Formats: sequence, C-alpha cells, structure tokens
Amino acid sequence: MRPEGFLQTSRRFLLGSLLLGAAAGCNDDPAAPSPGDPVEESFTFDENLEGWQAAATDTLNPPIEWHVQHTTERARMGSGSVELHLENFNDAGKIWMERGFELDPGVLYQVEVSYAFGTADWGDVNLFTIIAGVHDTAPRDADELTFQGETGHDEGQDAGYVWLDQAYDFLIPAPDDGTAYVALGVWGTWETIRTYYIDEVTVRFVPAELE
Repeated sequence: MRPEGFLQTSRRFLLGSLLLGAAAGCNDDPAAPSPGDPVEESFTFDENLEGWQAAATDTLNPPIEWHVQHTTERARMGSGSVELHLENFNDAGKIWMERGFELDPGVLYQVEVSYAFGTADWGDVNLFTIIAGVHDTAPRDADELTFQGETGHDEGQDAGYVWLDQAYDFLIPAPDDGTAYVALGVWGTWETIRTYYIDEVTVRFVPAELE
C-alpha cells in the first residue's frame, strides 16, 4: 500500500490541476473583451434602423403627427438614413431615436457621439433645438433628455438640405445593469412642420482611465 502522505499529495495535485484547467477554460476565447475595453459602433442605415428605436414625448396634448423611421429619400452615405418628421402644432413636441449599448457596470466612460445631421433650417429665428445625449436609462420625458444647439445650417440663405457634422462628448459611469442609452433627435420650439435626417452615426465609449 502507498503511504497516506502520497495519497494526500496526489489529491492536492489533482485538485490544483482541475482548478487551473477551469481557469484556462474561462479565457479560451481570445476575442472576448476584458472589463473596461473601449466600445465603438457605427451605423449607416442603408436598409433599416439598425437597432435604434423611435421615441417621443409631449405629442399627445393636443395630438400631433410625427415619425422617426428609415428612409431612402436622402442619405449622406450609402442608400439610407433616418428621417425625423414633426408636425409641431402644439409647440412642444420632442422626437428622437435611441439605442442601448452594453458596457461594463461601474466603469467611468468618456463618450464620443458623432453623426451627420440633414437640415433645411436657415437664419437665426424659428429654429428647432437638437436633442443629443447619453443616459443611464431610456429617456421618457423632457426632464430626462439632453438639449444641445439649434438646427440651423448657417448658410445665410435657403440652400435646401445641408448635411452638418455634429459631435458631442460626455462623461458617464456605466449603470449597474451595464446598459447606457444614446438619444438623438429634435425638440420643436416653433409651431410648424419640419423634417430632418440623421446618418453616419458613430458612438464610442472609452474608459476614462485609458484617455
């Protein structure tokens, strides 16, 4: 019979081997991102909304017509874009497209959002306001949205639709569930009908410690 010490040593060696094998198996995917890796996605909307969802608030009292939908009528790149149409006769409508992005919970991210914005607005009066922000939950009312500058293209005259390059930076901690939402749209600040287009969206999340 083998001595008891030999059996104990053998059991410890076997247990250690199993633990090492399990640890190695957890990392057998070289493409799996490690916590805190940058996240970047781009969208050209050639065929559909590519995971973005339509949303609106302040459109029911009184009811007004609006839509946020895929279109092939106009595009900055490729064959399609997102059309935002607002018949803002209640002087309050806010419409936008939103999408969730999966991040590492608790990590502080520097967020870069850039996109092409098609607008026919000109001059410096009766313009709408741009909605562009990053949120820890999907926004559902005006208090949860982020408002930026105005929708005018600064051509100084009626030039039809002009594509503007919009870019915004944010600093946010990833929510506990790991999902952050980007919202892009317009707030109707004048009683009129307006249509805008969004294309070539790029969203980049970079852990602040890597900046």
